[in-house]
Amino acid sequence: MRTIQLEIDDSIFEKFMGLLEILPKEKISIAGESNAISLEEAKSKVQKAINNISDESGLELETAFDKVLNS
Repeated sequence: MRTIQLEIDDSIFEKFMGLLEILPKEKISIAGESNAISLEEAKSKVQKAINNISDESGLELETAFDKVLNS
C-alpha cells in the first residue's frame, strides 16, 4: 500500500471525500486528517473576527477559555 499527503482546498474537500467513499473500503484508508492553516490565514481570520465583534457581544476571557476547553 502507498501513502500520499494532499492539501485540498475547502471548496472541494467534500467532493473529494465523496470520491473516496465510492472506492472499495478494503483498498483505501485515511491515515489522518489535519485542519491546519497557514499563519497568514489564521491572522486574517482572527482580524475578521475582531472587526465583527461589537463592544457588547464579547465574552469574558475566562468564560471563552472554559467554552473552548470544555467543548
